[in-house]
Amino acid sequence: MKIKVSSIILFLPVFFVLGCDSGQDSPVSKKAETTQNAPVVTEEAPAPMAESTGNDEAIAKAESEPVQQAAISGKQVYQKACFTCHKTGVANAPKLGDAAAWAPRIAKGKEALYSSSLNGVPGTAMVAKGGCGTCSEEELKAAVDYMVSSAE
Repeated sequence: MKIKVSSIILFLPVFFVLGCDSGQDSPVSKKAETTQNAPVVTEEAPAPMAESTGNDEAIAKAESEPVQQAAISGKQVYQKACFTCHKTGVANAPKLGDAAAWAPRIAKGKEALYSSSLNGVPGTAMVAKGGCGTCSEEELKAAVDYMVSSAE
């Protein structure tokens, strides 16, 4: 008789949860069913109505073109990349404001200096773009102009 009583005691909670004892759903199973079948409600703000300004074609064209970043000044390019060598003269780089060191370079002309900044100088520490891979050609030329003006 002990076996039958212990079996009933063990399975009684199972019958309660499953609702098998009375043929009705238990509160636990009803809650689970309600949660599982509940619709998911999300609220979205209505899209704003666009007003035509008469420039719809110009707006569409502007939105399709890539955004151009504003060029930074020669001084900013110098401070971003060039100062690493040109502030202290690392690897014989002419220091900013050192007229004697810049004189032979300036004598070659600005186009030669621009070419050196863009392409580097073989056999020296001057690498292409002065190590500023994100700088545009115009920004590098502005940096050269800034450094040359400090030495003139």
